[in-house]
Amino acid sequence: MPTNTYSDRVNIIKYVKLDEGWRFAPLARKPNGNIRWDTVLIEGVEMRHPEGRYFIEWRHEGRRRRKAVGTIPSEILAAAQRQRAILNLRSTGVEVKEPEPSARMTYLQDASAKYLRDVEMNKARSTYVHYRQTLNLFKASLEKATIQSVDRDDLMDFQAYLYKLGMCARTVKNKTIIVVQFLKKFGVSGLLADDDWPTYTEPERETYKAEEMQRFFNACNHEEYILFQFFLHTGFRDQEVRHAFFGDVDLEAGIVRVTPKPHYKFSPKGKQCREVPIPDALVELLRARWKRSSSDLIFPSRPHSKAPLIRRGGKPSDEFLEDCKAVAERAELNCGRCVDKQGRSCADGPYCERFYLHKFRHTFATMHLQSGVDIRTVAAWLGHKNVKTTMIYLKDARGSDIRRKVNGGLLATAFSPSISTEPRRGQLVAMAR
Repeated sequence: MPTNTYSDRVNIIKYVKLDEGWRFAPLARKPNGNIRWDTVLIEGVEMRHPEGRYFIEWRHEGRRRRKAVGTIPSEILAAAQRQRAILNLRSTGVEVKEPEPSARMTYLQDASAKYLRDVEMNKARSTYVHYRQTLNLFKASLEKATIQSVDRDDLMDFQAYLYKLGMCARTVKNKTIIVVQFLKKFGVSGLLADDDWPTYTEPERETYKAEEMQRFFNACNHEEYILFQFFLHTGFRDQEVRHAFFGDVDLEAGIVRVTPKPHYKFSPKGKQCREVPIPDALVELLRARWKRSSSDLIFPSRPHSKAPLIRRGGKPSDEFLEDCKAVAERAELNCGRCVDKQGRSCADGPYCERFYLHKFRHTFATMHLQSGVDIRTVAAWLGHKNVKTTMIYLKDARGSDIRRKVNGGLLATAFSPSISTEPRRGQLVAMAR
């Protein structure tokens, strides 16, 4: 006889995500009648869906009722048994009130494992690794065993622990956000006040100057030239360039798209596809490259000493950053003062910290805004969900065109005193007003 039986009048179902959206689905069963956890029936076909939450479902006074019961099998079955007992008592005429939900103690270790399981399924691998490291640091700073026992002092101790490890205020804030989201998932929220959060000055976004870009591109070979022109004119992130296919390029419209690549387990950040227009010169370079390429990838991996027989284009390349620093060194653009995390000086080789891939993205955003492209359009090209994220690039307004507008504008011409003469009394009164 099945060991996890429950009343026919109380069903256990699961809320799962399908291509068309979220829906409730019945659970599949083993031949002996036991439940196959995380496996549901969709149109009679068994499908594994570890995401989502379980519910119990029954009818009362002719209406269907549902109640969330978490994800732990023993607790789900216990909830179904309790609801069965309530229905049986009601069938005999006894009025039964629904029990008040009781606080359930959740062990931090179990909660962390379940939370990370969901993150791994729904977010990028790099995000999962970051979340895992953050939660491990949180557990290391905490002496308590359960989620419900965590309080404000524990979060403040966590922040102090991160500072002792040498992390900056911005990193501490980002990791605190992750922990707060994790706690909220299990019903613990409202622990930190506004002034409990780390504060810091937003660092200035570095961009490449026109003259150094000219020297940089002059030092490129043909392959490097196309690669870094692509970085500069698309504003793509490193992973987006690695997984760019020729099929993502519309050569007639002059557009490049960011799309998922399930074969390589790549998804756009935030699951958001987007398209970016590119100049005609880059379109022609890509057209010529496509004609002679044997790979779907625009910038595939190249054979190297460890795998000399690798098929060209067999996988996305992971050499872009090293290539960027090598070009900077050949162009004699190294600052000669910085030292990387491995202790190597850029005075001795291609290790200059001033040259990195994301700086092309900063340059892309800043120069489009300076050229008059509206901020919402630039935000869409960058894949920013919130235009506030794009506003950090508005501050870089130091070009010659800006100076011309400032000196020739109404404010300067109507109220500024003449440079060659002392301001008259009337001018000072006008300026004061």
